[in-house]
Amino acid sequence: MRILHVWDQAGTASVIAREQRKLGHHSLVIKNSKHDFVEITKYYGGMLVKNKYHFVIKSIFLARKFDIIHLHDAWFMVVPLRILYPQKKIIMHYHGSLVRNEMKGEKMRLGWEKLVNAIIVATPDLLEFEYSSQPYYIPNPVDTILFHKRSIPHNNKCFSSMKKGTDKNQIFYMLSRFDFEVDLQQNKNRYVDSIKYKNFNKKLEQYEYYADLPVINGKLIHANSVCGLQAMSMGLKVVNWDYTISDSLPEYHRPENVVKEIEKIYQQQ
Repeated sequence: MRILHVWDQAGTASVIAREQRKLGHHSLVIKNSKHDFVEITKYYGGMLVKNKYHFVIKSIFLARKFDIIHLHDAWFMVVPLRILYPQKKIIMHYHGSLVRNEMKGEKMRLGWEKLVNAIIVATPDLLEFEYSSQPYYIPNPVDTILFHKRSIPHNNKCFSSMKKGTDKNQIFYMLSRFDFEVDLQQNKNRYVDSIKYKNFNKKLEQYEYYADLPVINGKLIHANSVCGLQAMSMGLKVVNWDYTISDSLPEYHRPENVVKEIEKIYQQQ
């Protein structure tokens, strides 16, 4: 198969594409370089386009050579792609904020969803929302090569990152039940700022714990973040949204298993 991934939320498209190439598929990721904040797509060798208009044009032009167009929250591409390529398979893959925050735009979202072949959601909490057709839940993959299991220090230190606008005091209060030293970093964007993706494992390996308590608009999301899953893959003790602690990555987050499930969806359309 020839698969074009448009956009790359937290590097998940890049990890999926790399695994698809291992299976013999031609799989490419394209993203606007302005939004590759910590050089995730660059790390995996994806195609980066500087200008946002050039990005849209380039994506549309490239799509003619691919069998499947896999959109990662790239809702703005649905209508032009469907008009130009009525016979191609278009997959809409939601990663969170586009669904959770689009309260006023829900009717519009339900409208463009009717033009795609299948809908995928990346976290179980997203299944609670309304869609134009029944979505598939496919867990986020983790690069188990970059974030491989290693020796973790027993230093009682905990690292955590939080979304822009989150109240630090809320996070500290949530962690008050635990007796560890917390290093809390606030992100301007969607990833851990100032730390390049390729070096994030080096940051994580300094800590015994990672607090994965994603708070968006004051609400705790009942799902693990990609950063939390990466910490889990390395063997850190991850504090989950329900305050349980996990130190190993569940098998269904391994990229080879994620890609097998995605391929089933491709074949069913």
